[in-house]
Amino acid sequence: MSIALPIVQSSPDLVEQLLTEQQALSAVEQFSSAHDSEAGVAPAQARYYRSLMPVSPPGLGQQYSFDVDLDQCSGCKACVVACHTMNGLDEDESWRRVGTLTIGEPEAPRIQHVTTACHHCEDPGCLSGCPVKAYEKDSDTGIVRHLDDQCIGCKYCTMMCPYEVPQYSERLGIVRKCDMCHQRLSAGEAPACVQACPNEAISITVVDTADTRFADDDRIAPGAPLSTITKPTTNYRTEHGDVADNAVPQDIGVDQVAESHWPLAVMLVATQVSVGMIFIERLAAPLAWVSGHDHSVVATRSILLTALLIGGIGLNIASLHLGQPLRAWRVFLGLKTSWLSREAVVLGKYMGLLTAATALYWLPVFSEYVPQSIQRWIPDWAASLTLVMAILVGAAGLFSSAMIYIATRRQIWRSSRTLIRFMGTGVVAGATSVLPILILSGESRFISVAITMIAMITLAGKAAWEWNVHLNPSGRGDAYDRRSRRLVRQSLSGLAKSRMLAALVGLGLLCVAAATTFVSPWTAAGFSIAASVIVIGGEIAERLLYFMSVVYDRMPGTFR
Repeated sequence: MSIALPIVQSSPDLVEQLLTEQQALSAVEQFSSAHDSEAGVAPAQARYYRSLMPVSPPGLGQQYSFDVDLDQCSGCKACVVACHTMNGLDEDESWRRVGTLTIGEPEAPRIQHVTTACHHCEDPGCLSGCPVKAYEKDSDTGIVRHLDDQCIGCKYCTMMCPYEVPQYSERLGIVRKCDMCHQRLSAGEAPACVQACPNEAISITVVDTADTRFADDDRIAPGAPLSTITKPTTNYRTEHGDVADNAVPQDIGVDQVAESHWPLAVMLVATQVSVGMIFIERLAAPLAWVSGHDHSVVATRSILLTALLIGGIGLNIASLHLGQPLRAWRVFLGLKTSWLSREAVVLGKYMGLLTAATALYWLPVFSEYVPQSIQRWIPDWAASLTLVMAILVGAAGLFSSAMIYIATRRQIWRSSRTLIRFMGTGVVAGATSVLPILILSGESRFISVAITMIAMITLAGKAAWEWNVHLNPSGRGDAYDRRSRRLVRQSLSGLAKSRMLAALVGLGLLCVAAATTFVSPWTAAGFSIAASVIVIGGEIAERLLYFMSVVYDRMPGTFR
């Protein structure tokens, strides 16, 4: 006999109910649910660094800054490793460094370590100098960020930043820098360096920026650049008063050869030669009038065409200096603040005016190919006026070129040194380059000799000046001059000798050219062509020395 058991209706399993519910939710509802569940939950490691973060975000007239307790810094470089790992930096790239100060007597010094990164300055030089606006300073936090997709890799920010913060990446063709891990900060999490320090030596604070906080001679650390240049916000504190008074960077007096920037050196010399040539050409006109001779229009046409070619070659070579040359069209964006933008725009206008002047002077040669209706609208004085305008705009372009380096506030590149170099190159190389064209075009011998004398006097004067202030081992000057001359003697002596030798050989060839002008114009032209090539080569060597021998104040530990 079988017994029929009652059928029990079981309730649905709880897991099945939840799965069914979840499948019914839309993607937006799922995201909202997940976000609500995580709201108010602090980062997992927050309890370890809560005391190293500000209680509230910056207010009006305030910004975030690094605060470094030097007494707690052991020099372990955990901050360096954390920054490198978190930001995925290249092997030779570092956004945070650790330097060393020695305090006390040399026989028994005390060691003090200094960790340093971007100081997120109130007036950042990198931002004001950038020609493409690849930097921005956040109005709420004060953090200075680099916009990688805007950067053209010109590396001008590495010159404008007195603390050498931006680092150029050969792999990417752009510069990069510390951004205080702003993504982590926005989520309430500490930057990598703050979180990694085992001694809690680094913290984030809020500082006031509305008042004047720096005296004229203030420096944030011993050996550092003057704080008035960019107004850095990093605060270094210590209980030992002798750090500020008696500390000396361990790498003080250590200077290394800087980057040659050879495309820039060639571009600068080429544009200066170009402007110098048309300036000397205009100078030849009154000399011809004084001597009672007619100025050769053939010489004018040839000089303008040569100057146009030299200037064009120089500007095209300059693009080799860029890590991202295809983005260079944006170089005008920083026109309000960047001298590099101004140089690019003004020299571009100069080349346009020089092209127009050259075309106008050559127009009569090709008049049969140009409609009379067009020629009728061009007045006789248009060519001369356009050429004078090209000279004025070209001079403004050379001034902008000089200001690019003067604006860095590096003592070696101060205006009294840079302007003499740049303008001197224009006159020296311009006169030397014009000379063979004048001789071959049948210009009067008086004018040829006069231009030769101008070239010789300016070349001798410029070379003597360079030797006295920059190369002479026993020369006078300030501490920066002495450091630069020592660097030249130790590492750049071959280049310095080549520069002086080029000046001496150029002078000798010019003397021979002047002596043979009245005997054989073709011989004189040959010697003047050789002099022009050697003089321009010497000016390029001088410009390479200008870049490679620059010395300046640095944060401790720059040479790691």
